[in-house]
Amino acid sequence: MSTRNIESSIRIGSALLCLGCAVPAAAQDAGQQLTMESLTVAAYERIVPRLSELRVGDRITSKIDFNLFPILERGKKVGTVAVSDGWVGALSGGTLGGATGFGGFVGRTGDVILGEHVFGYLFEGGMLVPQYQVITQATVISQGEYNEKKHDAGGFVFFPGDRTRLYFKDLSVREIRKLPFKGPDKLEGGYRKGEPLSVRSFVTIERFKEAEKTLTSLTPGTEFWDAMFALKMAIATSNSGVTFRTWLADGYLGQASEKLTPRGNFLVFRFGYLEGDQELPKLALIFKNHRVHRLVPHGTPEEVEQNFD
Repeated sequence: MSTRNIESSIRIGSALLCLGCAVPAAAQDAGQQLTMESLTVAAYERIVPRLSELRVGDRITSKIDFNLFPILERGKKVGTVAVSDGWVGALSGGTLGGATGFGGFVGRTGDVILGEHVFGYLFEGGMLVPQYQVITQATVISQGEYNEKKHDAGGFVFFPGDRTRLYFKDLSVREIRKLPFKGPDKLEGGYRKGEPLSVRSFVTIERFKEAEKTLTSLTPGTEFWDAMFALKMAIATSNSGVTFRTWLADGYLGQASEKLTPRGNFLVFRFGYLEGDQELPKLALIFKNHRVHRLVPHGTPEEVEQNFD
């Protein structure tokens, strides 16, 4: 199984995440600067009216502009970055997800593939506050059909990990959802600027047992972001939103894995606790096509994959 762009393991000593302190004072390159500016509260507020105009069946690009900017190094183009107000590109397929409008790959059922765009803002430049989710859908076609015809709503997407290229046509919006997350500053006893968060404090046996109550309450079919909200998942960046490698929740051990099968796209989150410096994974939360599928005892990859039905 491939590994998602999430902290590879919680075993990073007694590291601290300092909210409002983790981001460098100046962007390291033009791409980071553009991303940082697109994830301010003001930028998010500019996109809300356009999101409210979006309808099922639309092409997302009919309402949302994804701007592509070349990244230059000593006058030579070294890459391209896609940005849009409030658009969380790192969780939405990156530059390709914006350029095609498909977003990030999250699921497949038969010949239908699902993508996702996430919109929100950064609190104090470090903590993500996701606010909207736009699910897209498209029909898979062969490379030959893609090459032979100019599909108005076509393109391709790379599956994360093994870089399998899936070609598609008939891209449209399937669902638009307002997410329940509130800014950390709006939560009672929430995070405050400059407040250090100990990563290890999230993976004590006591906090795992608290998480276990929430995990067992999640019903099959619960949408991914609703599950993240229930688990009080905190998602942080250290580079202004270019990547989000720190995901913190009670009992969450990191190292999420993902596998596309003929039955759908499966994502696995590990939960447990630390005993000294040793990880003790106890539960595996399995998502199928971006919805809760099953909570099972943690085991080998082969044992967990037996639940990919």
